[in-house]
Amino acid sequence: MTFRDYLLVMSAGTGAVWVAFAVVLLGIDPTRSGTLGFVLFYATFGLSILGTFAIAGTAVRTHFHPEDVVSRQVARAFRQALLISAILIGSMMLSAAGLFRPWTGVLLVLAAALVELAFLAAGRPRSGA
Repeated sequence: MTFRDYLLVMSAGTGAVWVAFAVVLLGIDPTRSGTLGFVLFYATFGLSILGTFAIAGTAVRTHFHPEDVVSRQVARAFRQALLISAILIGSMMLSAAGLFRPWTGVLLVLAAALVELAFLAAGRPRSGA
């Protein structure tokens, strides 16, 4: 798959999920739908921001680092978009349950930072001794 094809597929998928999110937001009554309504809300919103952040992150990375391999830039941007989306969705879910506090937000960010640090450390070449 070429970079152009990736952007087209990702943009079309993200657009479709944004439309699905709008349908869920405008068409589902959370008081009557129960758990399914909340699952659809969080799933469509999470996928829509994931796609948006992945496309935006890839665009920024390719603009500022055109010399890097595009597949690595796409992988990093997608991984970071997934982490940011998880932070946002996790914060929203904690807030809906009445459990969100500033320190829980900090813990979510620290957990995501540790995951990113693990990926960066695993990708770094080791110096042999």
